[in-house]
Amino acid sequence: MGSTLRERFIQDAVAERLNGQYYRRRPAYVNTEVYTRLRRADVLLAFMRAPGRPYVVVVEAKSRSTIHQLKLRTSAHRARWAGRVLSLLLIVGLLLLLGYEWYFNAWNTLLLLGLFVTGSVAITGLVTRLQLSFTQRIGAIEQLGRYPANESWIAVGNDTFAQSDEEATLRRQCRKHGVGLIVVNAAGKLTLREKPRPRHVFNDYLSRYGRRKDILAQIEQDPNYGPTPPERRQNRRRFLHIALLLALTGLLVLLGYERSYGPVVPDPFSHPRYRSPEVVIGSPSGTVGGEVFGPTVAPGLPLGPLPQITQAPDCAVEAGGRFVVVDAVLSRQEANRRLSVLRAAGLRGHELMWAGCIDEAAELLVVYTGRGYPNLARAEETARAYRELLTNLGVPVVVGRPGTLVQ
Repeated sequence: MGSTLRERFIQDAVAERLNGQYYRRRPAYVNTEVYTRLRRADVLLAFMRAPGRPYVVVVEAKSRSTIHQLKLRTSAHRARWAGRVLSLLLIVGLLLLLGYEWYFNAWNTLLLLGLFVTGSVAITGLVTRLQLSFTQRIGAIEQLGRYPANESWIAVGNDTFAQSDEEATLRRQCRKHGVGLIVVNAAGKLTLREKPRPRHVFNDYLSRYGRRKDILAQIEQDPNYGPTPPERRQNRRRFLHIALLLALTGLLVLLGYERSYGPVVPDPFSHPRYRSPEVVIGSPSGTVGGEVFGPTVAPGLPLGPLPQITQAPDCAVEAGGRFVVVDAVLSRQEANRRLSVLRAAGLRGHELMWAGCIDEAAELLVVYTGRGYPNLARAEETARAYRELLTNLGVPVVVGRPGTLVQ
């Protein structure tokens, strides 16, 4: 074999081991240097994918002697077309920008033709110098594109590349174009670095090769059908994409339904067992003269911000009257804390006033039930019911007695 692996050795190793190691098809036709009507494939592998559907795999073998076909180079053909298209787009954009009015005369035609030719030449040179990715190609991959096949591979020896970055570039280009990459060592062992991407599963590529009848006669004898490993991997990706698309569509439908009709999943905290009892101050039967203290709320739900105590509140109370039910007389910080405790228990409607309004220390604040009462008897009855309510809700009673407003 010499110091490097020859292409013939690589071909024979692939023809001998690829089917048994990767495809595992029985029966299968495997041969080297099989001709199409115009070209020759280094390795041809054929088997039955489904009844009446032959499946063709081709392999292009390369060694160090043909390493120039494995390196990434700028394609002059692609660069020229890129220059033409870009120059045409620039001319059209310039005409739109300047509001150019076209006249069918010789001077305008020559001017635009000259701009197009000059621009395409200049842009082609610039694209070639910059080595843009869309103008670069690998000769072996382009050569594989001329072989009719469902799957395509490039096979190289493990001593083909002297630099690792060259092999990495080849792998990226193979992945980009859906071509498999096989590395063969001196013992003939195959390492599959990249898996191919199947194409045109239902096409009959075998009809473009010679000896089609002989190949079909061999592979049609008791075949085992089914997708190839690259097809199964491709199908898994497709099913995943379909599932994600369906999930996204379902989510959008649910969002639209909720916005138009109502929640799809009801709020679990809206269940009655999560609600606190209606806060009513009165007799065990429910009310004392219809006296209701605050709205019904559920513990743990957002209750809104606490009052901002920036100055001493005035002595005016809701519903008027000289008497109030005092919950607590506290400092500013402790009054805020007390309001938080009351709200967490589901109590609403408490207010703050200056402690001087009930003849207490001026630097303190009074937390009261938020309403005034016309006489002391009514206030005492309400205070009793309020203390019972705090006890039932498990809230410690601080004061819970009537207070008389200073006139």
